Amino acid sequence: MVKRQKNILLNRRDAFIRLGLMIVILVLLNVVARFWYFRWDLTAEKRYSISKPTEKMVENLKDVVTIKVYLSGDLNAGFTRLKESTRNMLKEFQAYGGRNIDFSFIDPMAIENLEERKALMTDLMQRGLSPTNLTTKSKTDTKQQLIFPGAIVTYGGRDMAVNLLENQIGFSPQQILNNSVILLEYKFANAIEKLTQYRPPRIGFVTGNGELDNLETADIRQTLVNLQYEVKEFDLSTNYYIPERLDEIVIAKPESAFNEKDKYKIDQYIMHGGKVLWLLDGTNASMDSLRRSPTGQFIIGLDLNLDDMLFKYGVRVNTDVLQDINLNNPIPLVVGKMGDAPQTEMFPWYYFPLLVSDNNHAIVRNLDPVAAFFASSIDTVKNPEVHKTILLHTSANAKAQLAPSRVHFGILQSKPNPAYFNQPNIPVAVLLEGEFESVYKNRLAPEYLSATDTIANLKFKEQSPKSRMIVIADGDIIRSEVRNDSSAYPLGYYMYTRQQFANKDFILNCIEYLIDESGILETRNKEVKLRLLNSVKVEDEKLQWQLINIALPIGLIVLFGLGFGYYRKKKYTA
Repeated sequence: MVKRQKNILLNRRDAFIRLGLMIVILVLLNVVARFWYFRWDLTAEKRYSISKPTEKMVENLKDVVTIKVYLSGDLNAGFTRLKESTRNMLKEFQAYGGRNIDFSFIDPMAIENLEERKALMTDLMQRGLSPTNLTTKSKTDTKQQLIFPGAIVTYGGRDMAVNLLENQIGFSPQQILNNSVILLEYKFANAIEKLTQYRPPRIGFVTGNGELDNLETADIRQTLVNLQYEVKEFDLSTNYYIPERLDEIVIAKPESAFNEKDKYKIDQYIMHGGKVLWLLDGTNASMDSLRRSPTGQFIIGLDLNLDDMLFKYGVRVNTDVLQDINLNNPIPLVVGKMGDAPQTEMFPWYYFPLLVSDNNHAIVRNLDPVAAFFASSIDTVKNPEVHKTILLHTSANAKAQLAPSRVHFGILQSKPNPAYFNQPNIPVAVLLEGEFESVYKNRLAPEYLSATDTIANLKFKEQSPKSRMIVIADGDIIRSEVRNDSSAYPLGYYMYTRQQFANKDFILNCIEYLIDESGILETRNKEVKLRLLNSVKVEDEKLQWQLINIALPIGLIVLFGLGFGYYRKKKYTA
């Protein structure tokens, strides 16, 4: 009896010692965790992790970022997944940003007062959130409701709308939702970066050589302003140089040749680290000229006097016009009359190719086709100092029609022979990265160099630091169609088919990538695999998996309890 009591006391002492050690270990772990933070993401594609640039940005926040997500309420499985993915992503932001990341989920439909609900919805749409009509089906009825899959990010008295749902042509709803989940980190990180920057990035639209006017670029300019960019117009002919305070310049569809003075200004802007988005036509092909002439248009190469510059930087825009019989936009043509009314039909117009990409670069990843109009081809030139990336190209069934030649509607009278369209994936947009050499190296007189060396802004440089530029061989990619009432359609909207193409997203990605020093745009390369269940197999094996997931765990717990009770009874019974 005495021995048994002694054993009980020893067991109690050991239990208290173990409890004390456990408490000490927990306290030490909490102390260490205050100074050393880590998280483990065990998913194959690291779907619950954020990139290093995003981590660094949210850790260095100086004030609170408030995020109000309006994706809430009675949602179907797909949107519930998007909602929970958004919540998990924001929790990850909060894990690194701490109290400086504050987020909440709001259901606009939960507002009982009808006037307040309408006022909120109107305000959200005016601020840039796009609503969508959600149809939820059950066994008994079908329910429709308007939802706002988006968020408003606020910092320092400024805010920005973030649309969470991608709008992609030709993708299934599951793929669209999956791509939306992939881009969550990029969209929130990009919004926070734009709101927290000490000054907005400055974009200059170059004028002076017949570039697109304000109306034709109205949509892209306004979108840039909404995204916290500062957009300016810069006239080359009236300025001595391009100031470095312009982070990037856009040369959009010039029609007249550049003189050497203007070329020198652009060249030295690049040599001092400036970024350029070139949108250039290779020929004078035009739909207006084609419609005015019954025999078609005789196209020639468009001489912009830029060949030597671009060749030096690593590319050549060819004097040709591309045709694509696989991916293209149609045009309406009059085929007859019924009474006094003309009868029109839609015909595939091979000179309006839809451009695609087959790489995973951040600029073009998960991007819809980009609509082009009389595009030309681009050749890359061997230059070990400059890395080239093909961003957009034609389909596998295309060809380049060299200028001079004639473009006419007669080609639509017969079915095209695929054997003639045997130039696959013709490049139209190329990204150049590296150190560029000045086209004026060893070409300037010593007297001129000695004079400019005394002026800081005009000091000649023969090589740039590491820099970037993008060359697109179609100026119309950035041009908005203009209505009869002199208002502009959204960029990428094709009025004949009422389809929205990815021109705006592509141009925005180009502009952002050129000036992105933080690497935020690289988060677009994140991949989340779409793992869909086999609905037939789910229905056939439903009962089996219900028993495994519900009955089996309960049975194991009961068996463990009975076994542990038997063990204790045997051990402590005299």
